Parts: sequence; structure tokens; C-alpha cells
Amino acid sequence: MTAYPYVWTWRNRTWQFPGITFKAPWFGDGVDRAGRRCRVVARGSMNSALVEFDDGWRVVTSRGGLRRAQP
Repeated sequence: MTAYPYVWTWRNRTWQFPGITFKAPWFGDGVDRAGRRCRVVARGSMNSALVEFDDGWRVVTSRGGLRRAQP
């Protein structure tokens, strides 16, 4: 079994304000983690999960951005 069996797929978050559209990385630390391996440490309610990335960074986020990694 792989230590990090999932891949994070969401890249950007988009905010739309009157007259402007703003795109930013999904996580607040500014690092683009799309395509990075991760694992679910704990599942929560409302489709949330505590996710740990291969660099050790942890975040609570939606499980919608997770996909199973290809072997």
C-alpha cells in the first residue's frame, strides 16, 4: 500500500467581484499543490477531511479535490 494514495487535483480558486475576476492558489499559503500526493488523516462531516501532503503540510479541506493516485 502506498503511504500517500491520493492526489490533490484542484489548482485555483476564483473570486468574482463587480468588474474584476481574481484567481489564487487553493490553499492560503500560496503554494500550488495540484498533482501532489497526499493522504486523508481524518474524515469530517460535510465532505471535509484532514489531508496531509507528502511535504508534511496538513490542511482541512473538501474531499472533492481528492482523486486516487494511479499505481
